[in-house]
Amino acid sequence: MDNVEQTHKRRVRYKGTHPRSYKEKYKELQPEKYADTVEKRIQKGDTPAGMHISICVKEILEILQIKPGETGLDATLGYGGHTLEMLKSLQSSGHIYALDVDPIESAKTRARLESLGYGSDILTIQNINFANIDHLCK
Repeated sequence: MDNVEQTHKRRVRYKGTHPRSYKEKYKELQPEKYADTVEKRIQKGDTPAGMHISICVKEILEILQIKPGETGLDATLGYGGHTLEMLKSLQSSGHIYALDVDPIESAKTRARLESLGYGSDILTIQNINFANIDHLCK
């Protein structure tokens, strides 16, 4: 008998319409190219991939009733959506302290808020857990 080794032949891959890579699947990662897809996701109540949509902003601002000149705290800075709206309510008069344990995201959020005109004169960001809020008050 011949001892000829057969080479393995891969099965034919599915050639359907479904995307095979992350970039193909999440079209909303390219909002300028797929604006209709992004809008459709938002209208369905979803948050498109790579995007952050703050929730209950109006309700939170109604409860807090922030006035210019006040000092406030956002204990979970994150992407900074709520902090941004609180800063707008201060109308450039007052101060917001913001806490977050993630130094990488905090730096990104700081840069984003600074680019909108909210610098250290009105915003202080600290990388501490809100469980340690007493350290901020010392």
